[in-house]
Amino acid sequence: MDLARVHKKIAEAHFFLGKLIQQEPRILGDKEPFDYYLSAFLNAARTVDYQLHREQGTIYKPWRGVWDARLTSDQRGLMKFIDHDRNIEVHDSGSSRNVGQEGVKFGIGTHQVDGGIVTISGPPGMEPAVAYRLTYSFTIDGTEQKVTDACAAHLALLQRMVVEFETAHP
Repeated sequence: MDLARVHKKIAEAHFFLGKLIQQEPRILGDKEPFDYYLSAFLNAARTVDYQLHREQGTIYKPWRGVWDARLTSDQRGLMKFIDHDRNIEVHDSGSSRNVGQEGVKFGIGTHQVDGGIVTISGPPGMEPAVAYRLTYSFTIDGTEQKVTDACAAHLALLQRMVVEFETAHP
């Protein structure tokens, strides 16, 4: 069984997850790349299942039903959520990710951030300066999860699914 295209999409999703993780802690610069990488991740991840349906439909569809039944309710919820969020991203208003912000404190001194340098000066005992970075989360089944954590968990499930499918159908 040749699942080269499926493995390519797993690798692509892994690549874009890495980009999301790199982009997530940024304080300075353009914030749009996070959304671009999230869109690319969602599309690559969704295509894994699509390719399996397309290439192995007669055996994949019944096997997938059995595989889904063995997942925990949280895992099933995550799989459904990510697939649904991809549909919203592509066909509607964009990903349902929540955007917040968190403060990052910088004491007196020089600090390396996002490929640049920030220097804070002031009198001794001065309160730290605070810069704000964006945070990204999903609300999945009523629980807030970092986007990168949810995407990593989803990708791990996809990888497990592909390995188990290949093992069941050598």
